[in-house]
Amino acid sequence: MKICSNGALSVVQQFLTRNDYNLKWKYGTPQSVKWITIHNTANKASAQNEATYLNNRQDNTYISFHYVVDDIQALHLLPDNTNGWHAGDGQGEGNRASVAIEIAYSTADDIGLRNRALENGARLAARLLRNYNFGTDRLRKHQDWSGKRCPHDILDRYGWQNFVNLVQQKLNSGDM
Repeated sequence: MKICSNGALSVVQQFLTRNDYNLKWKYGTPQSVKWITIHNTANKASAQNEATYLNNRQDNTYISFHYVVDDIQALHLLPDNTNGWHAGDGQGEGNRASVAIEIAYSTADDIGLRNRALENGARLAARLLRNYNFGTDRLRKHQDWSGKRCPHDILDRYGWQNFVNLVQQKLNSGDM
């Protein structure tokens, strides 16, 4: 387990187990990163619970994502240079050229918890944009790839442009 911290947000490397099932259904092929795609998990689970569920899920469905973030930490589940199955666009750039961030707790009753997870999601997005030398024009919603209303909590409660502005503030301030 590798932990990286720039102060504000700890990112814990916790790659999915490289067993036969996960290699077939969760690990994709090498990718060149062009986009950062934002999702909401649509449940009340923590980042660790999401990671455990994804790692143990065996229902013959292509599904995986690179990061999951909550109010405390971000977990890095897939290498950025490996495509995940998260965008719903088949072989398109959502799956094949995008790093996925799942923001946890998006249906939690505790609005403060949801807000802290969203804030950390913005920190992680800013950190990835900085690492790839991208601007916020490289942020995408899951909805952009497949039409699915995701990230639902950001879209319904916060507003996409407000989230993009928050990511830009994090980039400008170094609060990542």
